[in-house]
Amino acid sequence: MIRDTQAFDTEHDHALRQIWFLGDVHGEFKHIARALLDAPVKPHWLVFLGDIDIDHISFGEILEPLCRNFRDTKVAFIYGNHDADTYEHWQMLHDCGDAVALHGQVADLGGVKVAGLGGNFMGRIWSPPANPTFRNKKASMNRGPYQWRDGQRPNPSLHAAIYPDDVESLSKKRADILITHEAPSCHPYGFEAIDELARSMHVVRSFHGHQHDDRSDRYALVRDKMGFDARAVDFCGIKNGLGEIIRKGAENNWGSSEPDSQW
Repeated sequence: MIRDTQAFDTEHDHALRQIWFLGDVHGEFKHIARALLDAPVKPHWLVFLGDIDIDHISFGEILEPLCRNFRDTKVAFIYGNHDADTYEHWQMLHDCGDAVALHGQVADLGGVKVAGLGGNFMGRIWSPPANPTFRNKKASMNRGPYQWRDGQRPNPSLHAAIYPDDVESLSKKRADILITHEAPSCHPYGFEAIDELARSMHVVRSFHGHQHDDRSDRYALVRDKMGFDARAVDFCGIKNGLGEIIRKGAENNWGSSEPDSQW
């Protein structure tokens, strides 16, 4: 059953304007500071859609200036594929201070229930509609005492794979908005498994990053068929919970190799 998007937006208009969804930043943060400084009304939540992409400084350290200068703004995030490029990436992201890790969770962000599914589909783990090789992270990273010789650790990218058990667990919960790193099927490189999850959770709207583009206008053409309002946020772009553009993204490229921690 499709929820009434217009009625939801009307009822939660103020709260939705207070939530900003941030596209892949890849170590770039100055654009967020500029957007915050320019905003007549500051958001209550900044929600990162993955690929924060830091490996030499903790996320908590990066967020310290934000906490000082915008005390009423909180942070939530999911991880993307590049957040597990190395074990250092994974560790630095999750050393996150008071930021809320949303993967596999539903959190109340000012009266709006937001669910998170981090990571990406990996062929050697699970690439729907194919059957999965492993159902969960524990199984994929612990395959016997002789799998990893000479102290070698499992490939860190396995941390960011999407696993069936996580999707199944999340599908039993209810939310208003679903955030994912991967795109739903309305994107050329998206997945129907994301659609199915959104419908199972009865969400009104979804937001995703990963692809570094914004095809939301095209998504609107299939909204009724999909059963929810899918939105994309492009590279270094920002949208509020209504899907309105706060800041248009940059060119479709990577961020700097060194994280910019200045807000």
